[in-house]
Amino acid sequence: MTQEFPILYLARVLIEAHTPLSIGTGNADGVFDTTLVRDANDLPAIPATSLAGVLRGLYTQTFGQNSTHSLFGHSSASGSDNPVAAFSSRVTISWGALLDSHGRAADGIIFETERINSDPIYSSVQRQKDLPVHRNRVRLNHRGTAMDTGKFDLSILPAGHRFAFELRLWAKVEESKQEWDQLLSLLTHPGFRLGRSTRGGLGAMHCVTQYTGRYDLRMPAQVHALGLLGSDPSHTRGLTLTPIQKNMAANVTWLEGTLSLSAVGLWRIGQGDLALGNPLKEPDLLPVTEERVQWVNGQGEVKPQRDILIPATSLKGVLSHRMSYHARRHAGQWNGPQSHETPAPEVCALFGELKDEPEARGWAGCLYLDDAYMNPNHEKNTRLMHNSIDRFTGGVQQHRLFDEQNLYLGQFTVRLILDLARLQKVAAHRQISLHNLQKAFKDTLTDLCEGRLALGARSTSGNGFLQGTFEGSLANPWLIDFSHGSQKSITTEAA
Repeated sequence: MTQEFPILYLARVLIEAHTPLSIGTGNADGVFDTTLVRDANDLPAIPATSLAGVLRGLYTQTFGQNSTHSLFGHSSASGSDNPVAAFSSRVTISWGALLDSHGRAADGIIFETERINSDPIYSSVQRQKDLPVHRNRVRLNHRGTAMDTGKFDLSILPAGHRFAFELRLWAKVEESKQEWDQLLSLLTHPGFRLGRSTRGGLGAMHCVTQYTGRYDLRMPAQVHALGLLGSDPSHTRGLTLTPIQKNMAANVTWLEGTLSLSAVGLWRIGQGDLALGNPLKEPDLLPVTEERVQWVNGQGEVKPQRDILIPATSLKGVLSHRMSYHARRHAGQWNGPQSHETPAPEVCALFGELKDEPEARGWAGCLYLDDAYMNPNHEKNTRLMHNSIDRFTGGVQQHRLFDEQNLYLGQFTVRLILDLARLQKVAAHRQISLHNLQKAFKDTLTDLCEGRLALGARSTSGNGFLQGTFEGSLANPWLIDFSHGSQKSITTEAA
């Protein structure tokens, strides 16, 4: 507390990883390419800098630079024509502590090792230190196939884990509660995503509860009440449960859509390590499955059976590749010797661009996709046997019989979020027609929903075709039927 800011607004927030979380240390462990940030108890944690950086970025985009400086502070602009005195942030954020199966945070060092070993959630994440849950990733070239030396893996914390953290704001006496309400509203912002690969399905956070309080530290009684709270961010006695308010300011510049897809035949994504069901012999090629944490009445547990995973990166790859085709088709750029290896500018603006050269500028994409999951108990699967063919004789190779486990039919939904203001900014900067970008993206989604774009493995053998619908503010009115000039949505009824 300072004499200038004697009022303290405090919130203890409980958030849940809606999709897997990957906040890395930046170092490899000799086996995997990335390792997760962990606290003194060797449990995964969310650094306060990750929370502060995301909240500051969203506050700047939503409420402006001047308001952000007033809340989060800024450094002095030395050497400028109008130097401004630096001052520290009025916002204080704690680390996000992982909750156990009873909803208690890992506050301080846990000396009782039995608490960690006996808790199903804590013991699970402890085992993941040596054998982490990870995603196998590969970089694609302009032809949609794997590039040489483009294989890497990404360690993740499975979806469903919960964290508790404390958020504080120091305020003046005459200040209103508006700044505090604006700050809390960012916890429900669609851009509130933590860690890496946030455009590729990871890091989507869901605010579960928030308990708040206001303390005037000039009054001894309220100083005493603040001291009774303790340091445990999951301890909320003395605080008031506050309704979670949706951020309405983001509805204008952030558009959301939902892809509801149904497979029309066999399909499989990736290479898993656990067969569905209980086959006598495990197939050689398996669908990818992933564990998740589920919560019932405040009690958490690792689901006894893995869910089928539809990673957003699989969908993102096929969408960007097909959109590049449509963008060049609308621009009249046909097959030529120069530009075919470079993605279309519309694709770079929407999906991002890598910094491949030392002086090049990378660009994070404006489109966010979430991972999707399916319950394996509700889905059909089948096995297919294959022979390896000798490329010279056309005959069967000896001892090369293998089989794969495929899913049959099934439905899933994928959430898409577009940062429209950022897309408009980059389109204007790079002189890209937003109209052509919309047409190319609409045609790409139409191909997917009408069964002209396959997803997953063995797509050249007839697998992975889908039908579905696309709905939400991203679908209509932002994506419209340009060919007829109407406000018709691009959605198509699933067969």
